[in-house]
Amino acid sequence: MFEHYKTTEKDKKSNFSLKLFVILLVWIISVYAAITFIRSSEEPLCKSESLSVKHRGVCKSPECITLAHQLHNWRDVSVDPCENFFKAACGKYNEDNFHPHTRLSTKTGIVARLIKEFLDKNLPSTSNSENAMHFLYQKCQESNKLNATEIAEQEAKSQLELIRRIGSAPIFERNWNEADFNLNGIVLHYESTQNVKNVSDMMARIGELGRDQFGFLKFVLHNQYLVIIRDPITSEDLATGIIKILNETLRLIDERPDADQIGRDVKDVMKLNDELQEPNTNVSGGMNLSEFQENVPSLDFIRIIKSLIDPRRKEEVWERIQNRTAVLNYALYYSDGKKNLETILQSSSNRTLANYLMIRFLISLEKQKTFGEDDCTEEVVIKLPLAALRMFARNHFDKENLQIASDMVEDVIESFVETIQESSWLHKKTKERAIKKVKNMKKIIGYPKELEVPGTLDRFFESLSLSGINLTYFETKIEIERFRTIQSMNHFAALFPFESSSDYLITNAFYHPTLNKLTLNVAFLDDPFFDSTYPKYAKVASIGEVIGHEIGHGYDPFGRQRDENGEENNWWTPEDSAEYDRRSQCLIDQYNEYDDPDFGRNLNGTTTIKEIASDMIGVEASWRTYKKVDFANEPSIFGFEDEKPDKLFFHLTALNWCSSRSEVSLAEQLTRTHPTYSFRINGVFSNMKFFAEAFNCPVGSPMNPEKKCQVF
Repeated sequence: MFEHYKTTEKDKKSNFSLKLFVILLVWIISVYAAITFIRSSEEPLCKSESLSVKHRGVCKSPECITLAHQLHNWRDVSVDPCENFFKAACGKYNEDNFHPHTRLSTKTGIVARLIKEFLDKNLPSTSNSENAMHFLYQKCQESNKLNATEIAEQEAKSQLELIRRIGSAPIFERNWNEADFNLNGIVLHYESTQNVKNVSDMMARIGELGRDQFGFLKFVLHNQYLVIIRDPITSEDLATGIIKILNETLRLIDERPDADQIGRDVKDVMKLNDELQEPNTNVSGGMNLSEFQENVPSLDFIRIIKSLIDPRRKEEVWERIQNRTAVLNYALYYSDGKKNLETILQSSSNRTLANYLMIRFLISLEKQKTFGEDDCTEEVVIKLPLAALRMFARNHFDKENLQIASDMVEDVIESFVETIQESSWLHKKTKERAIKKVKNMKKIIGYPKELEVPGTLDRFFESLSLSGINLTYFETKIEIERFRTIQSMNHFAALFPFESSSDYLITNAFYHPTLNKLTLNVAFLDDPFFDSTYPKYAKVASIGEVIGHEIGHGYDPFGRQRDENGEENNWWTPEDSAEYDRRSQCLIDQYNEYDDPDFGRNLNGTTTIKEIASDMIGVEASWRTYKKVDFANEPSIFGFEDEKPDKLFFHLTALNWCSSRSEVSLAEQLTRTHPTYSFRINGVFSNMKFFAEAFNCPVGSPMNPEKKCQVF
């Protein structure tokens, strides 16, 4: 019995151990199965991130080596990316760069040096555009060798010659005959030179096609119209300009008017200017040129406009633009008012009108004058941008990049469309209009393809006359501005394929909201940002966010108010508009509360919201495009063979905003429309759950906050 009893207890213990083992085994299997199920149900991007990628070789081109150098040498591996990714990705930028700014601005400086090298060589050329560059550069250098007194003397003499060419300036003449004065005639001569200047001023800025002004009105090229608007000047600015002009000019004239007459002339000019400012209210709507001509019969507007056109193509250009001139209905131009431009012209003396036109013209020339030593290379790039672009593209640009970049733009647009389609809050109508807008977006990738056709640009330079060896620097600049006015009018008439904009050689991309047009400059499509030898994923991560950013400007708080044609049009449902504003406010608040390393918590999200919103839209589109790349078919970047693709995206994208400590004051930063470089990395990436997943950032860490802001 005893023996049997002991055996039974042993069997019981053995059975209990077996049961316990089975239970534990079942529990372990269940936990493993649950974990496996959870992981398998997560988004594909997380699954792909957990897998290693076997690349097809290593990219060893010089451009790839440069990119690898930046990725290696700019990052600070001692910094936790979940705490401060800007510092983790860019913390050692200062140790590797003399230039304190981003690589975007550094590249712009490199382009300028290449152009300077070309200009300094001064090699013989049969190209009209290249010879024009050399001529302007030479005149600028000659001017830089003069002292301030010599330059002022040259400019004053040239200015006096212009006065004589126009032919009527009573404030400078002792025996001026009022009977000889012809209002339309003087406006014609004045307009042809005055508008040269102001077209230049406007053409030198991002997205502007030209601005012509001469006191009573000015012309602005807007979308598909030549628009006539007011041209006001304050009494203070006018008085300052008059004093300067009199001091410069009267000393060169032998038979000048007496002092009392000059005093009366100045008083009358100031009074006329005050009268022109008084009817300053707007009347709703607009009118065409013929209606405006009826309202102001004292001026021959067709004659004035034609004076801006190339004489060789005057009728051809006019035929194309005559029905595309519009006038804003300012009270000054409206015929029903008691006081308007016509009544002011009729009640003013010929002497006063002639003086006013001449003084406004001379004041406009101030921006052509030299104050201190000019950067001659910069002057060439600003005043002859297409010629400079042609030189850079022919000698220093990999043209293979153009088609690759063009394809990438389409890929980013496709990703943006997916973002819109998958939005959980946009209504169907708003989605359709948003997609229509991006599908209709015009694009210039690098430069218009017509520029590559031999002789195309040089043919248009035939109207630039720089043959006079006695031209001064001041006179050369005025002649170039006349030429650019002709270019502008030819382009407006669709006879000239290029916009004469100095922005062509800035290392950047642009969105023009009134044209719904995207432009990617050649320097931006060049190394270190972009190269045909880069792996595709590096191309996308390096410039995809910037492409998406510019596309995003069509949907920022201001751009979203325009349609696919660039016209102001509220195409959002009321509910979607309200939700968009709420999401924008989230970004504004986030920037206001951001603890910037240079400025602390003192930033203003209201002034930067359109750029922040565009950053968010851009990085989302770039990320989607990046995730479509087949990494197995692409080479790795040297030294990053084992880097997880998702992490590499954020490191590559961050390179564009790496910089040293800001050198601007807080007051200046608060006026800027772009957020700080630190925020463009930390603030934007912290809103992306993909970043937190890529770097396994705990919830509540600086780069994975519980509250995130999204646009779409």
